[in-house]
Amino acid sequence: MSKKKFYAVKVGKTPGIYFTWVDCSAQVTGYKGAKYKSFPTIEEAMAFIGDDNIKSMEKEATVKENVLHTEKAPTNTKPLKEGYDVKPIRSTAKVKTCKSYINPEEIIDDYEFIAFVDGSYDRGNQVFGSGVIVLDPNNNSHETYHNAGYDKWDQWNIVGELESVKVAINKAKELGMQNIAIYHDLKNIALWASGEWQAKNEYTQEYVKYIENMSKELNICFVKVKAHSNESVYNDLADEAAKGAIIKYLNENK
Repeated sequence: MSKKKFYAVKVGKTPGIYFTWVDCSAQVTGYKGAKYKSFPTIEEAMAFIGDDNIKSMEKEATVKENVLHTEKAPTNTKPLKEGYDVKPIRSTAKVKTCKSYINPEEIIDDYEFIAFVDGSYDRGNQVFGSGVIVLDPNNNSHETYHNAGYDKWDQWNIVGELESVKVAINKAKELGMQNIAIYHDLKNIALWASGEWQAKNEYTQEYVKYIENMSKELNICFVKVKAHSNESVYNDLADEAAKGAIIKYLNENK
């Protein structure tokens, strides 16, 4: 029996992860300068595509939709996966978004709580990890917070990303902070929160409702930062915290 392959299209008609050569070929055939490659694991395929493609794509519209459409025949009337049989919604939360990086020093007077968030995922164990780095400008230091758990929603890295936002906001509320800046590398975080993107399943809708409720009492601003870039070391620290959270969770649940 042949091993399953993951086809990564970095440059093509529709960049993304594909599960059959037929679907991959459709995206690169006749496309000038197409870049694609097959991998034995989805993690390697995602790394090949890069953050500008895979982390910026809405999970429901790329990887998950490809799973639904490539692993069944067009005439299959099999019902939607659990959690997807809901009507899409848009957030009505009053939040601010900055689609380009802003140095935290430039907004420190407006936001007393500044956090960098990131998520990670262990596909083999279906465990997510969330990492949060909260800056302390008064002492030129930072605090690290993390969370991990079983991905019961089957949302892969999306869970760690969104849960990291919750960890940050809950900590800010716990400390009595009202003005919060969330630095994130996955743009879905802000797009779902602001209502620019629809939330199409129960889990992302849960996130939308959480942000809506929190925005009623807190002033929240989302700031985009490039993943694994030189823009901020704190984003890398948040990523390390997320990965460490998974390791700790697995060790505690052996």
